[in-house]
Amino acid sequence: MTDFDPPAGAPLSLLYDRHFEVVAADTPELLDKAHALRYQVYCLEHGFFDPAKFPDERERDSYDADSVHAVLISKLSKEVVGCLRLVLPDPAAGGSLPLRDLLGEAERARLDGFGRERTAEISRYAIAKRYRRRPGEALYPDVEWSDPSPTEIRRLMPHMSLGLIRGACLLAAQHDVETVCAAMVPALLRLLERLGIVFERLGPAIEHHGLRQPCVARCEELLAGMAELKPDYYQVVSTVLPPPTDGAARLRRL
Repeated sequence: MTDFDPPAGAPLSLLYDRHFEVVAADTPELLDKAHALRYQVYCLEHGFFDPAKFPDERERDSYDADSVHAVLISKLSKEVVGCLRLVLPDPAAGGSLPLRDLLGEAERARLDGFGRERTAEISRYAIAKRYRRRPGEALYPDVEWSDPSPTEIRRLMPHMSLGLIRGACLLAAQHDVETVCAAMVPALLRLLERLGIVFERLGPAIEHHGLRQPCVARCEELLAGMAELKPDYYQVVSTVLPPPTDGAARLRRL
């Protein structure tokens, strides 16, 4: 048995940790790799942004300065194979987030009702192309996923999204984020719902680099839904959460 062969009967969280590591991209090297992956996925593969605007082959925008980032690393290859960011509320702008510019007046008011100071926006979710191999997975992995067979669990390739969900949990916990919002591809939103991660939709889907559904949810409610419906997957994503602290406004273990 090699270091990457799971022991019989091992929990999914242990199997996942044998293959992948999720960390905050808080060093120049990791952050550079996240920007390089974003360039590959968002500029070259899907043409959301003009590659000519990024001569260093690193996709960045004005919100990166107010963001924190996480990367998914393959322990076998030591490569960054996934990334995402949380855009934190900018106090100078009254806690405004980029999603607000895409919403109507009623939807903006609903988003603001969650409390601007501890609401962050999930964006720049990207997975390396070689991990998106099944039909329907041009941009996001796992969207054609159903409950895995034992063979799939051992391989773990169908569950790349779990790593980035774990990354979002890590960033939210580190920065006292209570609510997250996003403009998601409907297929990704449906995948999350199959995991028990249910977002509230903010109005109808909109056109924004393709069809996107604005949505919002409190972090603890998202994790509670996952813990109830898919406890094994919850264990995968929740390992990065700190133990509960009385009075702390942060994510709690359930």
